[in-house]
Amino acid sequence: MVKAENFKTADKKPSLVCFAGCDWWYHNRGLFCPQIIKRLAKDYRVLFVNSLGMRIPSLRKDRNAIGKIVRKLRSIFRFLRKSDNGMYVLSPVSIPLASSFGRKLNNYCVFLQVKLVSVLLSFASPVVYIGCPPALEIVRRMKSKRFMIYERTDLFEEMPGINKTYISFLDDELAASADLVLYVNTSLYEKGLRKNKNSLLIGHGVDFDCFSGSFDGKDTPKDIAKIRHPIIGFFGDISDKTSDLRLLEFAAGKLPDMSFVFVGPVSANVAGLREYTNVHFLGQKPYEMIPLYGKEFDVAIMPWNNNRWIQFCNPVKLKEYLALGKPVVSTYYPEITPYTDIVYVASDYDGFVSRIVEAVNERAPEIAQNRRDRVRNETWDSKVAQIKVALNRGCQETEITDSQ
Repeated sequence: MVKAENFKTADKKPSLVCFAGCDWWYHNRGLFCPQIIKRLAKDYRVLFVNSLGMRIPSLRKDRNAIGKIVRKLRSIFRFLRKSDNGMYVLSPVSIPLASSFGRKLNNYCVFLQVKLVSVLLSFASPVVYIGCPPALEIVRRMKSKRFMIYERTDLFEEMPGINKTYISFLDDELAASADLVLYVNTSLYEKGLRKNKNSLLIGHGVDFDCFSGSFDGKDTPKDIAKIRHPIIGFFGDISDKTSDLRLLEFAAGKLPDMSFVFVGPVSANVAGLREYTNVHFLGQKPYEMIPLYGKEFDVAIMPWNNNRWIQFCNPVKLKEYLALGKPVVSTYYPEITPYTDIVYVASDYDGFVSRIVEAVNERAPEIAQNRRDRVRNETWDSKVAQIKVALNRGCQETEITDSQ
């Protein structure tokens, strides 16, 4: 918990309140929002409000519902803490009610907590950053906000188990009314630009030094060190909405002499995959450890479903795989198009398997360097530099308009 004396500061930096689409304490910090905000924290005093959520976990339908609830409670018990990079992180107490009245009550409760903390931290006229559409209901009550940014990184209404009509309404309003809208997907950007000229297509970044740097002197994690090569690897969440589990079962069955390794949380039913002796689930790892696992991959895979969520996404891990220099085998999705010259793209199940075999047998070392060079300048720092230009220009225009 933040102590009272920590509220006092002579820091004259401007303030920024981020309503995140993730939880700082237990979600992947390699995601767009944490990567952007922790860099903006060098120039702003930041209050990072952990995810308000877009749906209530169902004990009947969600395989990991209990785990999600426990993690959320642990986060809430932290309430207000200061992170290692100087941000204030707030996990507001919220009431999981699905009705319209319940949402209003919950939003007002969260608003009061954010207002109280903002007063304690002297966050006057903050820039507001929204990474979760339901936060709009809270931000509407914030009368003194200076500038509003909306992070539109996915087709939020396609998330399973949500009120699509409600989320779609909030998403449309934010995309049209925000002072700056950030996009990583070209199709979403082109649609959004027609609603709001203050839209910016910046794509995902990559922590290039972390993923491409020297691993000399760093021990290979023990759980992957004992697995037989070649390793066909994936890091990230294995979920029903993104991962084609039938494809993975097909590939594991066709390639019994190759090890399929999954590093990350599992929210899908992978009972079928677990039946294969060449399939290994290593669980979620700290973000800083991911490159150490990735360097052991002989081939990195992206086995995506063919659905609207994938059509309008742009996975962060592609550039991380490329920064590692690894051969990448992927099913087709629109945002892979600029990289088809350096990525093995498959159009069907048999093609996915044959592309893995082709990638495993790749021998030219200069190809790995070409992959690294392709994303060398696509760093998170470069993405934040673009955002800061648009943010500073927008804030100046807002101040001029307010003074007239």
